[in-house]
Amino acid sequence: MILCESEIAEALVSEREEDRLVVTPLIDPRHQFGPASIDVRLGTDFAILETGKFSHISTQETRKQLRHQLEHYVKKVRLEPNEIFYLHPGDFALASTLEYLQLPPSLAARIEGRSSWGRLGLIVHATAGYIDPGFSGVITYELTNAGKVPIGLKPGLRIGQICFVRMSRAAAVPYGAKATKKYQWATGVQGSRIYQDPEILDE
Repeated sequence: MILCESEIAEALVSEREEDRLVVTPLIDPRHQFGPASIDVRLGTDFAILETGKFSHISTQETRKQLRHQLEHYVKKVRLEPNEIFYLHPGDFALASTLEYLQLPPSLAARIEGRSSWGRLGLIVHATAGYIDPGFSGVITYELTNAGKVPIGLKPGLRIGQICFVRMSRAAAVPYGAKATKKYQWATGVQGSRIYQDPEILDE
């Protein structure tokens, strides 16, 4: 069941810690609350891909080698509040939400783009729009410009929206309790940590 705005508000102020939803900071609830979602803003952290350094990404490498490759695949950029990041047509970049989320074990969530930005060609996630119950951290945007002209982005813009889904029962092993919680407690943009997957060869 998708939560409506009043149910989202109730979850934000729940007296039961195990049921409480955290979305902070909520700078302007009047404009951020939709009928069944909360708009989320663009943070200050971006990561651009350094494609000139590698011919390809190889999952046949050892975990250590793949980690080294992926850490040099992205270049992190931090914008000042009034700086603008230009996403050119066909380009891909990572960014993060300004808001920090904490989901209780009984709520899952999904992030999508706002329609006004989608109509300019801005895509906010490639495939990873789902947020597990028990996740805590900022959400990583996977930004693509499918339009024909560059899009200027600056921190604070509401480019995404998150809806919340109440599960039939709380997760037995929420995301924060998993052995491989790769992105838990993230406070800035995160590149891929696929090297932590068990399928990748160890040393």
